[in-house]
Amino acid sequence: MSWYSQQARGFLQRQLQNLQYGYTSENRQVTMTLIISDMKTDEDCQKIGNTLRNLPGVVSVNIIPGYRRVTVTYNLPQMNLETIGYHITRLGYHYIQKA
Repeated sequence: MSWYSQQARGFLQRQLQNLQYGYTSENRQVTMTLIISDMKTDEDCQKIGNTLRNLPGVVSVNIIPGYRRVTVTYNLPQMNLETIGYHITRLGYHYIQKA
């Protein structure tokens, strides 16, 4: 096997391994602010915060209880807004995407 073939094979193996775990060299961070219309108590904030923090690809979660806002920073393509919304609605809350 030539040196070029070895280099190409190593490169392709790394790319395949990255794809298996959802990481690519094209990861980028996205920050979204969501309005959780029925987030009223500290217990609600903790429940939502703990759930989102445990999702793979979520970098940070900032909750502003008085304004019922949650700011989530996550890595694309490992995480997306649909998955975050799914987990919020699964907890029994409703969200509105702000920006």
